[in-house]
Amino acid sequence: MEEPLNIALLCHPTVGGSGILATELGHRLADRGHEIYVISERPPFRLREDHPRIHFYESTPVEFPLFKSPDHTLPLATRITEVCANHQIDLIHAHYAIPHTAAAWIAKELIGQAAPPIITTLHGTDIIYLGAMSEYRPLLQHVLEASNLVTCVSRNLKERTEQLFNLDTEIEVVPNFFEPKPVTRSREDIRASLDVGDGVLAIHASNLRSIKRIDLMLDALKEAVSRCDANLLIMAGAEVSRIQPEIKKRDLESHVRIVDDVYEIDNYYAASDFTLYTSEYESFCLGILEGMRHGLPSIAFEVGGIPEVVVNEDSGILVPFGDIEALGAAIVRLVGDRDCRKEMGASARARAEKEFSAGAIVDSYLGAYRRVLARESSM
Repeated sequence: MEEPLNIALLCHPTVGGSGILATELGHRLADRGHEIYVISERPPFRLREDHPRIHFYESTPVEFPLFKSPDHTLPLATRITEVCANHQIDLIHAHYAIPHTAAAWIAKELIGQAAPPIITTLHGTDIIYLGAMSEYRPLLQHVLEASNLVTCVSRNLKERTEQLFNLDTEIEVVPNFFEPKPVTRSREDIRASLDVGDGVLAIHASNLRSIKRIDLMLDALKEAVSRCDANLLIMAGAEVSRIQPEIKKRDLESHVRIVDDVYEIDNYYAASDFTLYTSEYESFCLGILEGMRHGLPSIAFEVGGIPEVVVNEDSGILVPFGDIEALGAAIVRLVGDRDCRKEMGASARARAEKEFSAGAIVDSYLGAYRRVLARESSM
């Protein structure tokens, strides 16, 4: 039996694919006997701090009169250094290059020769947006080169990364995973709480950032409700005040429900009929995968890594980005065709279980860890 590892896990605490994936990975690794040291500015959403092998260390941003905004990176680097010194960390797994790999690189400089190797997992935003900015691109190039291994959650993101950077560091594709938790409330109970009755319900879960293009989703819903009784549930990982005026402007108050700060997300997926995403770019889209595990087909724009997750006309419906008419027609189609929803949903669940299971993906990460450690020990 292989020796358990001490792993420092760096991730954002907010609702979003990177934080959720990192947290669930930490749980699975801890279940297998590894010690996981999660370092973030606050406990990540869904983190099980009661797990005996999950250890949380807070890295508090520094407020200083000369700084226009709080400094995250340097305090994080200091905290990483402390955790590595006190717990004999074998490797650092950073989710997002900025600020996490940057902070890990600074910590490595502080520690010196005893510093553990760094694995960076790219989730999209830091590459697609920050990588295109002259203020960040040289730093991104440097910290990616300083990583002992870089992983991407989709082939599309790997290709985009290789187009932006000329890296000698290897890039490995390790997709996201999701394992549903037991449903604790009945479908009828959830739907009664949302006041949707027997109507068909689409579900969207995200942090509502501008890249999610909630405006286009609402435009498509407006297009659809003129021809069918469509309902939308938005599970918001951010303040809902930013989208409420958009809903009102389109007279969609009676068709849209919003819930926020939800931990038991599986109850809401189990009460829904399909997922709906209108992002300008998604490197993977964990929300789609969450729905797939609950047997939900998807409607989405055909962007980024989404076609690697959803098979068009098999496990969902994909349309060109920005085509509101086609998106509205897809909503009308799924709302009106129960058999289509059922068949696509069954395909979605089967694909998710085969391609994106926790067991296979965690094995991939563990294999990557062992290869990096073996390479480092032979040098």
